[in-house]
Amino acid sequence: MVIKKPLGLMIGWLMVVTVWLLSLMPLSVPMDSVQGGDKLGHLLAYFGMSYWFLHLAYNRWLVVCLFIMMGFCIEVLQGMSGYRFFEWADLLANTVGVLIACAIFLLAGLRLKFLLVK
Repeated sequence: MVIKKPLGLMIGWLMVVTVWLLSLMPLSVPMDSVQGGDKLGHLLAYFGMSYWFLHLAYNRWLVVCLFIMMGFCIEVLQGMSGYRFFEWADLLANTVGVLIACAIFLLAGLRLKFLLVK
């Protein structure tokens, strides 16, 4: 199965919307149930979104910058919400996820073969 660019963009934007919604809605379950699980979740979410969009974008450095800024904006909004908190460790995990995606995509050259970007 091959995913063409329009469907790839739709899947990518669904990832972004999901992260925004999950990041800004009130928590009903404590996130400390697994040691470091929250930070790993941040890292994997931002890795996944960044790695996906690096395949689809013309300006790959813009993707990196926008996802790092998105992580910062979400953390600021969480701090302002009254029911979530700004955490530097979350911001760091988000940024590390983006940078790992960048390294794998740009430096190692590993690509998703099923994502057709032309």
